[in-house]
Amino acid sequence: MASDLPYYHYDGVGSFEMRWGFLGDGADEEIELEFTLSSDIFVGIGFDCTSSAMCDMVVGNGGGRNEAFLEDYFEVEGDREPHTDEELGGSNDLTIVKLDYNSNYQSVLRFRRKLNTGDKWDAVIKKDYMDLVYAWCEEPFCVGTHSAHAPGSWNIISVDMSGGESEKMREQAVKMVEEADCTAGSEDLCSCSQLLKRGAISSFDECTQEAAVDYCLKNGGCSYTDTF
Repeated sequence: MASDLPYYHYDGVGSFEMRWGFLGDGADEEIELEFTLSSDIFVGIGFDCTSSAMCDMVVGNGGGRNEAFLEDYFEVEGDREPHTDEELGGSNDLTIVKLDYNSNYQSVLRFRRKLNTGDKWDAVIKKDYMDLVYAWCEEPFCVGTHSAHAPGSWNIISVDMSGGESEKMREQAVKMVEEADCTAGSEDLCSCSQLLKRGAISSFDECTQEAAVDYCLKNGGCSYTDTF
């Protein structure tokens, strides 16, 4: 979990991780934010919204089997393919820092943008509690960048963007990994469906005890996160 970004949030639904920090001050102050989810098709995060409707979004992937990308979007209607800010007459206010697809089958997207870009299609990021949504493309329900995510492959969270809860989140994430029983046959191991949902395997044919143990050692047990 080592990172040069000071603040951290974790949620067990989709094994979502987010790290961030702030640069500059005044009207030019920026946030540098990195988030991680299991998909090489698309992953996304939305700011200051509690549904996908009327939501400022950042969507992309880190590579893997597909070409890496990151784009500034706004979803008007909800549960529809979003428009880029530029298509709506706004601007792409993101500076890409890193797009990566790691050995845990996760896209890691890192970018910078101003807290207040002045673009009507961008939320103003506040150093306070903010509602965020995130989603990821889970196969086989979702098969491409123009597909909808699966019904359970998204979540709404409230995050203290000032970073005040970061240390507690780090402790919980470390505890999740350290306390999991990753031995063969353990109840903490992920099921085939759970491994598939997290992107640790791409098909049920790849579901083995070894794959479940390897995932557990790197990420913790499924009994410590979501159990759907």
